[in-house]
Amino acid sequence: MEANTISKCSIRAETKLRNGYPNWWCFTHFSSARGPGGIQLDICEKANQPEITQDEKIYIDLDDYPGGVGVWGSLEAIYDTKRDVSEKGVHVHLRREEDSEKEVDKTYKEVYIKSSKDLFEEQRWVKIDEYVACAYTASVLFERKLKVINCRHCGKLHVDADWFAVHYHKKHFCTFCGRDFIDSEPGISNPVVALQNEFQHKMVGRTIKNVNLPLKVYQKDYPGGIQIWASNPAIIWTAKRPEEAGIHVHLFADKTPLPSSDDTYGSVEIDDIVLDPLMVRVFMVQKSFSFLTKHIISLTCPACNKDHFDVGEDAFIPHKVHKCEHCFNEFKDSTRLKGVVSNPIVSRLQKLEENLQELNKNQIS
Repeated sequence: MEANTISKCSIRAETKLRNGYPNWWCFTHFSSARGPGGIQLDICEKANQPEITQDEKIYIDLDDYPGGVGVWGSLEAIYDTKRDVSEKGVHVHLRREEDSEKEVDKTYKEVYIKSSKDLFEEQRWVKIDEYVACAYTASVLFERKLKVINCRHCGKLHVDADWFAVHYHKKHFCTFCGRDFIDSEPGISNPVVALQNEFQHKMVGRTIKNVNLPLKVYQKDYPGGIQIWASNPAIIWTAKRPEEAGIHVHLFADKTPLPSSDDTYGSVEIDDIVLDPLMVRVFMVQKSFSFLTKHIISLTCPACNKDHFDVGEDAFIPHKVHKCEHCFNEFKDSTRLKGVVSNPIVSRLQKLEENLQELNKNQIS
């Protein structure tokens, strides 16, 4: 089967699917090029995605920043009234000296970490992209144990994302060659593990501390907008100081690109509505899952009338019967869905949104 020469895609079908159709796959963009009835498409599903610019990439030599390097998977904010373009990607902090200001504090699409030299003394750069970084964040925040798995066909490091980032499984789908393969045991793979193993000596003594700083504000005081994220463990952290855990908030006093306040808090109260750090952290990951989006709601126990919060595996596996953590009553949700997950943060954010709409309405009138 010859490569497609009509477009910039390089499309081949090196294997067949179970239904007998050719497995048309683009080896330029690593994406499916199958159409209805197993036909070969002229271009693959990712062919028209915008190319990543140089401004969306950064190359980092950890030795150049003795003050500390921090690299995170950056998911979308759980609440954003600034309405800017999402900062989803790979967030980076760089410091030349321990107590100096951050030289870099920005989100990129691709981050390249300088690795050891190979046998030919050529520099090797290890890429962390948005797909890998965000999958890692989801796995870690739900306390999934990660490992390194190589595709049995092409040998590339495998990444499990979305549903597969939180469910252990033996059968994997390679996003490089488009083929399935079976591992020896159920697991979840992310290439970040290999990178962390290589630079383990630079992350010795790494600790995480909960922030105690409180925040109590009102949306009317920040017409430029408010953005809220949960903190999450860094992919790479080389600073001597501990990482901070809490709720990260940007406050904009006016319509400017840079926030007037940019900090992490242990407790956050906006418009007298309390945002719990754990609920924020869980929801940030929940809303990133395509398989879970319509299943996240806020439930109240009918027996004690208290908010119900699904944790552990119940936080990402929709279910019909829920057990109240307050009075231990079991109850079913009243939705038409086969199952849901409950997070009280949903109703609290909806209330914040209603407050904002009312505020805007009053300003117009």
